Amino acid sequence: MPKQRQTCTRCSQRRQKCDRKSPCTRCVQNKEAHLCTMEWSAGYNPAVHRKYPRKVSSSRTRASSGEETSSSVIPSPNDAQPQRSMPFRVALPETQTDGLFHSRELSYPSAPSSTAGTESTPGLPTTSSTNVNFITYGRSDFADIRISSLLQAKEEYQSQQALAEQRFNPEGADKNSDTNGANGFSPAAQSVEVHHLQSLLPCKEQLLKMVDYHHQCMSYWVGGVYDGPSFRKSVLEAYDDDSVINLRKNGWLWSALLFSVLSASMIGSCETVSASWGFSDSEKLRLSRTWGSALISCLHLGDYATAYHVYSVQAIFNMHTSEHLVGSTKEWAVYQSAAIVIARGLGFHKLGPHPEDDIAPRDMTTKQREALMQREIGRRCWIGLSSQDWLCSTSQGMYQIHKRHFTTILPRHFDEYTWERIRDDNVPTHTMMTTFLNEVAYQLSRYLDDMIDAPCLESKYNVVLKYDALIRAINLEKLPRFLRPTTPYNATWPQWTRWARRSYEASSAHKIIMIHQSFLGKSFKDPRYTYSRWACVSSAKIVVELMKTRYPEEPQWWVEHAFVVTAGLVLGLDLFHRGGKGSEAAESKAGVEQAVKILLNWPTSSVAIHGIRLLTSLLEEHTKNTSPQSSSKQHDGQQQQREHNPPSPENMGPLAIAEAARVSASIQPPQQPQQQLEEEQVAQNQDIFVSEPSWMNIDFDIDMMNLDMLVDPGVNSNVFFEGMLGVPGSNDYNPLLFQSL
Repeated sequence: MPKQRQTCTRCSQRRQKCDRKSPCTRCVQNKEAHLCTMEWSAGYNPAVHRKYPRKVSSSRTRASSGEETSSSVIPSPNDAQPQRSMPFRVALPETQTDGLFHSRELSYPSAPSSTAGTESTPGLPTTSSTNVNFITYGRSDFADIRISSLLQAKEEYQSQQALAEQRFNPEGADKNSDTNGANGFSPAAQSVEVHHLQSLLPCKEQLLKMVDYHHQCMSYWVGGVYDGPSFRKSVLEAYDDDSVINLRKNGWLWSALLFSVLSASMIGSCETVSASWGFSDSEKLRLSRTWGSALISCLHLGDYATAYHVYSVQAIFNMHTSEHLVGSTKEWAVYQSAAIVIARGLGFHKLGPHPEDDIAPRDMTTKQREALMQREIGRRCWIGLSSQDWLCSTSQGMYQIHKRHFTTILPRHFDEYTWERIRDDNVPTHTMMTTFLNEVAYQLSRYLDDMIDAPCLESKYNVVLKYDALIRAINLEKLPRFLRPTTPYNATWPQWTRWARRSYEASSAHKIIMIHQSFLGKSFKDPRYTYSRWACVSSAKIVVELMKTRYPEEPQWWVEHAFVVTAGLVLGLDLFHRGGKGSEAAESKAGVEQAVKILLNWPTSSVAIHGIRLLTSLLEEHTKNTSPQSSSKQHDGQQQQREHNPPSPENMGPLAIAEAARVSASIQPPQQPQQQLEEEQVAQNQDIFVSEPSWMNIDFDIDMMNLDMLVDPGVNSNVFFEGMLGVPGSNDYNPLLFQSL
């Protein structure tokens, strides 16, 4: 015999606990004590009484409302119509009262229904217009919280979102590639941005040529952080027999790497190569900047800061090849820090020795081979990021990656196409250059630490001499044989080896200048530091001599432009301190003039244009000082200028003169009618430079200053990095700088 029910009908319908009193406490609280009973008036039917009432969605309510309204407002031909019916009747969910189901309708007194409408459906209980709650009136008494109802509501919401997305993007969307709100774009803005990015892609033939050029001629400089053959294969698969790549379909982070390659190939290629692709010289800078901006947009659309992926690291790392040339140095510095965080999140700093590293790739399974490539690419990315960080340490005065904080080993050497292990350092590979550069960069980070720890000036100079000898020894002993100038060149080597040999020799000379830059100013006045003067001047002459020749199809690198600018500044300072007389002074002047000619070979480089203006101003000032007309007024002019000279900066080096020249170039002669306007512009620029030292914001003409006051750098000289900031496109760029060009 079944157990007698002890739950009242009202609590049973609500799925609520009943205290089994008569009336129960819950019914009393709900003011339904008169309805509290344990007897079902029409008998208990589980199929009816245990079925929870479903809440109808708004879309279905409107649909049913339209149907019922259309049927209710069309009377029969024989019925009279004293008043036109209004379509305000809305069908509501069913509710239960005393065990019976009643269909309720919401009617407005001002719009009475027709006779046909009232006969077809029962009306709501009459209520006074003064006590109707218009917010909750007509709603279901019970909330539908079943799992099936929640899932159905979710499906309806997703279908509505899909319809809205289809309206903005008729071609379809990849739900996993971007999420509205997560990337900061509204649906409308995202749709516009997607169509804009699609319109920036060149034709298939041009794109493939740029991808091939980057792999064959530029990938060596970034250490092969991405696998060129695999990337080209992915590009071909992205076309899928079509003439256009669907960026959204292939993923935004992959698209960021694609735009990074396109931007670097466009600005890095020589004029003859880009012309063979169908691009004019005037388009190079514009397209490179546009594709660089597209790279950033793809990163944000792909939510790179949350969805960590190796594509983000590769795209940002490859920005290093183009952003300095187009004047976006500060932007690159920000994203470089983000790339380090992403690489840590991917575990690239913990890629130590692996048990399968000793297995030959030809003996591996497909899965093992893919894992090997992933490990090596991760090691290349991490070692490349650490090298960049350490190379900038002597100029920034700090670095982010410490060698004690990671266990990643150096990448091993493989053939880029077959992935067969290479052990001979006379066979060119991208990773051999990476490992050597990483060793040099690490010594520069140690140099910074030792300089900071040195207690006095003599101790600091001993550190300079120590690392001068160390860098020279590394270049002689650890440089791969195929990069050594004493090794005969093999015609079967890739063409980039010829460019790399010259670039690394110039880089070695430049590192000597960077080590001695803190004592370069003192070397012109104190004979104890004469070796620093000789080391810098001789290294500068080596750089100028090496960079005279430019090979066919050779890409341009912004660091080589910086090498030439630094060498020209060193020779210019030596020229001014020799009084403009003698064979050595003539040789230094010829070196500065040669540096200007070399920089003229790169008309699309912001770094080169900046260096041309600076070196030209130094030559003009030297000519003005050595002319007979200026000899009588030289003493009075210098005395007057000293009264307006700013205090000597604490941290100053050769490239920091370029930053000072950038500010001083905005000052025009007093007789110009637009002098007041230009002074206002200079004042606005000074408001922007809030983070720069105070001496940067003082209006002075560097050409009229005594140059030995400008070359008294401190230990943590912020030369290399800050000197590259005063170029077009950067946030602190002064448009008046290049009016004299």
